[in-house]
Amino acid sequence: MRNVRLRPAGDLSIFRRLALAAWDDPRDPSIHGTLELDATAALAYLETLHARTGERPTLTHLVGRALAVVLAERPELHVLVRRGRLYPREDVDIFFQVALTDDHACGTSDLSGLVIRNADRKSVAAIAHEFGERLAQIRRDCDPQIAAVRHRLAALPTGLLRPIQAVLDVVQYRLNLRLPGLPRDSFGSAAVTTVGMFGIRWAYAPLFPPAHWPIILLVGAVTPRPWVVEDQGVARVEVRPVLPLHATLDHRAVDGVQAARLSKRIEELLTHPELLDAPTT
Repeated sequence: MRNVRLRPAGDLSIFRRLALAAWDDPRDPSIHGTLELDATAALAYLETLHARTGERPTLTHLVGRALAVVLAERPELHVLVRRGRLYPREDVDIFFQVALTDDHACGTSDLSGLVIRNADRKSVAAIAHEFGERLAQIRRDCDPQIAAVRHRLAALPTGLLRPIQAVLDVVQYRLNLRLPGLPRDSFGSAAVTTVGMFGIRWAYAPLFPPAHWPIILLVGAVTPRPWVVEDQGVARVEVRPVLPLHATLDHRAVDGVQAARLSKRIEELLTHPELLDAPTT
């Protein structure tokens, strides 16, 4: 007896035939979601923080701190998928992706990143300070954590990168062994990246397989837009700076209910950024 009742499909278009030849069955667990919020309070908070501390925190630092707080509050989201099981992480380390300009004349660039360790226990100002110092080191190619690794990778033939990466993945994540000469947990717990500096409002970042992140947040460009503001039960429309956040989530670790809770808490923290000053328990 047949499991599924089927019949022939008939003639297919050329595109459909090419599509069937090009792709296998879908196996990517990524899910996506977007949150837009009024950034008025967040921008004012950053200005006040700069005046008080002399640091120059950005919305990217603020989002990274908010994500770290949520992961600390909700350990069920703060996990590593390993050998078909979920393992809660002990340290909330946030990876920030950064762009490196290699050739100003040609405009070519490369991507790198840095990890802020224990970001749930650091203030926004502290994150901004550490981020600035690390970024300067990376751009001078003297960062102690990743400079040597980048040099080794650059020296490898392209054909060897995939098998070497596969071996590293087995050793570091399946066997959970630290290799000498490589930074510990070099991609952290989750990631934040931004395209707002390029004026891009909408985009989704991929989950980079070697990183094993369950969550990556992309910060879009803030733009002035009409926004409904409620005051004592009265709604009116004002022009407000609107911040779009775009999430890519690993559905093996995060479901719809958890994603909704994540979104709600992120919105609460970014629209009331003074909450981020409270110590994380």
